[in-house]
Amino acid sequence: MSENDSNNTTVKKTFEANISELMNMIIHSFYSNRDVFLRELISNASDAIDKQRHTDLQNGVVDKSYEIRIDPLSKEGCIVIEDDGIGMDEDDLVRNLSTIATSGTKEFVRNLQEKSDMIGQFGVGFYSAFLVADRVDVITRKQGGALMKWSSDANEFYTLETLTEGEETEFPSNGTRIILLLKEDAKEYLEEASLRRIITRHSSFIQHPLSLYCKKTVTTPVASDEAKGEEEEVLEEEEEELEEGSDDKPVVEEVEVEEDTSKAESKTETTPKTITTTTQEWEKLNGGPPLWYKNASEIEGKEPYHALYKTISNDYTEPLYWNHFQTEGNYEFRGILYIPSKMPFDMLGDRNREKRNIRLYVKKVLVLNELDKEMLPDWMNFVSGVIDSADLPLNVSREMLQQNKIVRALKTQLKKQVMKMLTEVAADEDIYAKFYENFHRHIKLGIHEGDDSLLSFLRLKNNKTEGVMTLDGYVAEHRVSEEQKAVYYITGTVPPQENAIARLYTEKGYCVLYFDEPIDEFMLQRLSKFKEYDLVNITKDHVTPWAPTEETETEEEKKTLESFLGWAKKTLDGVDSDVDSVKRSNKLVLESDPPVAVLSSKWGWTGQMEKIMQSQPLSDGKSMSYMKGKRIVELNTEHAVIKSLLDKFSTTPEEEKDAVCKDRLLLLYRCGLLVGGYPISNANDLVNGVYSALSVDASVV
Repeated sequence: MSENDSNNTTVKKTFEANISELMNMIIHSFYSNRDVFLRELISNASDAIDKQRHTDLQNGVVDKSYEIRIDPLSKEGCIVIEDDGIGMDEDDLVRNLSTIATSGTKEFVRNLQEKSDMIGQFGVGFYSAFLVADRVDVITRKQGGALMKWSSDANEFYTLETLTEGEETEFPSNGTRIILLLKEDAKEYLEEASLRRIITRHSSFIQHPLSLYCKKTVTTPVASDEAKGEEEEVLEEEEEELEEGSDDKPVVEEVEVEEDTSKAESKTETTPKTITTTTQEWEKLNGGPPLWYKNASEIEGKEPYHALYKTISNDYTEPLYWNHFQTEGNYEFRGILYIPSKMPFDMLGDRNREKRNIRLYVKKVLVLNELDKEMLPDWMNFVSGVIDSADLPLNVSREMLQQNKIVRALKTQLKKQVMKMLTEVAADEDIYAKFYENFHRHIKLGIHEGDDSLLSFLRLKNNKTEGVMTLDGYVAEHRVSEEQKAVYYITGTVPPQENAIARLYTEKGYCVLYFDEPIDEFMLQRLSKFKEYDLVNITKDHVTPWAPTEETETEEEKKTLESFLGWAKKTLDGVDSDVDSVKRSNKLVLESDPPVAVLSSKWGWTGQMEKIMQSQPLSDGKSMSYMKGKRIVELNTEHAVIKSLLDKFSTTPEEEKDAVCKDRLLLLYRCGLLVGGYPISNANDLVNGVYSALSVDASVV
């Protein structure tokens, strides 16, 4: 529908019938923060200047200046945003601002859902102005065209008007002026501080000069005999400007003359006076290009990088390392990523935090202060920085982070750049030692989550070197022979030098890696191989890489041992259902070795893992019993205690074996659990067994 006025200069047009519903969706669904209106309009202005600059260059115009200006008109309750961009003619206004619903509300909504990049197009971003404005006027002119005015109050109508020549004289040859008549609850945006805050936060790196019309107060000392004349002169100038209705700026708003009376002065001396003037003038708020838009070779020293890091991270220390990158291809990304020098408190425990400390910019405009956690794996949560995309729309929603192909490419690129940075850090042993001290648990978390590419970044304590080694170093330099197809390791909090099995491997020349942190247990749960080498935990049941010792017992001794092992298994089953078998050890073979060792089954939990899982607040006994697997009890038949127990067992009548031998067997088993790092279900049983043994030795009845 169209209605023309008598002069045919104003046209009133109707949006689609459901425009109110559509506008409500745009204003209140896409934009949860009202501050974004200014970011969107500034970005549109910058895009318009880019187009005009391109046109001017094609026409040989190379020395033209361009600017974006923002003027809060407090008395009128308006904000004016102006640019020297390409401007719009009537067709552009209809196409860019008025056809948002030409295909119908339902179809438009469907298109938005299917093509999330539509959110960033001019029309949708422009309508964020209605978050704060009751009415929006757009006065614009394309070079060589008529001066046009578009107006809407977000109801079913909008108007198009061709302005007269008289009004045209105050408007440049090209550009756009947007006038926002603010809502009553949005008058805060007339305050200079509010506008400055938004511009500094979101648009401080915009390419073209961006100026805000600000108040400036200047206090100037003057001689006493000049003060009155100075005051009168300024007031006369102000009165003349008011009479002439001049809009030239700066404008003097207020004059105050102050007298310094802090000290008594003689009558003959001149009294110090000052004159204070409040003016308004344009202040440029944006600086040069952001650091990540420069080439790394152009940046002198570390200070610019350190300053940016401290701004982003709120960390007062200097970063350990950074990666300044620019990628080209289907999509262009620029950014700087940092590794901190120290891990912030409880960062690993905070890995489920919903955000990552990486700022997202689109064409130098801040759109997200923190990325959603889906953009980086949990183990990378120590990384901070900025990344800028020239291809993303400004309104990046959570849904878009899951669906948009550019965002998926950004996610891939972020991980790639972090890995590149990590590889560079690992190439310097001194820097990597500092990194590993703080963030080795993150590396292990990443391996636990399935990233085997991180295995090469492990630095592991061992029984062969004073320092640490890599898994690659183990298989290349520390196998006893080419036939060794396993990497041996031990877990738990018991020092490896105090572990009899680890000592045995050391004596036989085998390299054993030490994993002594709780997170190691989770990491190793999902690892069975490194390249073609099996990862073997020597504290679990396994086949030793050397031949078993030759048995020298008589047939009678073998029968006694077999009978004893059967009795021991039956006896232990009566007190602990977790025992899988009791057998003679082929690892503990010396009299100096411990009498007993309790091992996990190949796929079962180690003692430390049992303790970890048992300590969980929601641990379930039934599921734990299934998951932890069975235990293997190995006895050292060369140890004096086992020999004594075997002797008593063989000489005691069958009906008295339990009474004579059971307590000693249980005490041995519980000591084995304790040394193996397993939880003791009842500490009193262990203590009472020790007391009982001491009582027998002391002949105490």
